Amino acid sequence: MTANQTHVRRTAVMVGLSAAVAIAAGGRALAERRDTRTSISIWRGGGTTYGGGGGAFVSHRRDVEIGADGLVRFPGVAAGMDAATVEVHSVTDPTGTSVVEQRFSTNLATPEALLSRQVGKPVTVVLAQGEVSGVLRAVSLDALVVETAGKNLEIIRRGEHVVDIKLGAAAFDREPTLEWKLSAKKPGKHTIDVSYRTYGLSWAPEYTAVLGDGDALDFTAWATVRNDTGLDLPGTELTLVSEAPAAPAAGGFVAGAPRPPVSFKIARPVDLPAGAALQVELAAKRAGVKARRVSVFEAGTDQSSAYPLQDCYGYMPPASGVRTEQMLELDARGVKLPEGTVRVFRRGAAGGLTIIGEDQLRVNAATGALRVRAGVAPEISGERRQVDCRVDPGGRALREKIEVKVENKSKSASDVVVREYMYRWSNWRIDEEDEKGQRAGGTAHEWKLRLKAGESKTLTYTVVYTW
Repeated sequence: MTANQTHVRRTAVMVGLSAAVAIAAGGRALAERRDTRTSISIWRGGGTTYGGGGGAFVSHRRDVEIGADGLVRFPGVAAGMDAATVEVHSVTDPTGTSVVEQRFSTNLATPEALLSRQVGKPVTVVLAQGEVSGVLRAVSLDALVVETAGKNLEIIRRGEHVVDIKLGAAAFDREPTLEWKLSAKKPGKHTIDVSYRTYGLSWAPEYTAVLGDGDALDFTAWATVRNDTGLDLPGTELTLVSEAPAAPAAGGFVAGAPRPPVSFKIARPVDLPAGAALQVELAAKRAGVKARRVSVFEAGTDQSSAYPLQDCYGYMPPASGVRTEQMLELDARGVKLPEGTVRVFRRGAAGGLTIIGEDQLRVNAATGALRVRAGVAPEISGERRQVDCRVDPGGRALREKIEVKVENKSKSASDVVVREYMYRWSNWRIDEEDEKGQRAGGTAHEWKLRLKAGESKTLTYTVVYTW
């Protein structure tokens, strides 16, 4: 086998190929595989699809050599990238360099993929009875189409009679590769930034709360980052984003403005090996923090959907019998953390830890206040009822009046938070309320009440949805 030939030997009647490959650059400029800088922003959520809320935006900086033909190959990108989102920026000559053509190649380390890439290039098919040489015009699992020197097309059925296939020098990519034809006013060495959106990167918040004496607690905030791109990402500048970019509303309905995302810039570059999970600190540990006890009454969970819920009676939270949660509340201290899993422990007199349970950290997205569930508050009861509900005659709005009553049956005063979800649609506003409340992020709205021993209070509010 010569240095400028690639031999692919046929060994089975079906499609099996085993290859001994001679690799050559094929005249294309190859970007140096080592990034001089890699930065990644990961949106919280599942990392398999964009629609699942996850995904990431990746940016590589490398030095490349742009020749007179403008051909540049850029190996070592994420296999799950959306090639339509690729941006190429020459730091060396930003105004004089542009992309004329782009190709994204994956799964090239197989004989079949290599054969497919040789379409339009010279090939020699060695048969038991001789050789056929020419230009490879088409490839299928059953046959090869070769244009010979006489401009005849020969269809060669693939089987045991095919002894060997000889290809010209190939640029053989063992990893997902971008390939461009660039227009450059200044050929030669360029530093370029290449960015794209991809799936395969995800993160989730993980919290630990250790309860001590007198409602004091230790609180730690971590993020677990997963790299399922198949690509090693050493020395990465990492930013974690609390919300995925908003998707268009379904069915032609106009959605309200999404809540602004919160970004967490990791202070030091991190190594993200392919297939690994890494934990990084989201916020500095807080030790011995004095928490406030509050009782949180929620008549129902958030039932928001991709479509407006225009039926006044299609879903209604239960009127009564809802459990009130006892919460330990911490101030945000300038960092608005996303909701996520929190593991709660209690520290014993000897210093050991006993696990209490695992729960969801509640967060007031407006203030950033953190709430850790400490138990139930049976002395606080509540009930909710719909007073009125009317759909606009034009079918583009709904007006609903709700009454919530809470009662403190204990012998001491208590702080109570009433948390309601405006689940019918993302465009909503509180039109009337007899107690001043606060929008708590997303569809949530909260009212803070101080109830004396044995006292009950009733609050009413009117919410207007539009779509």
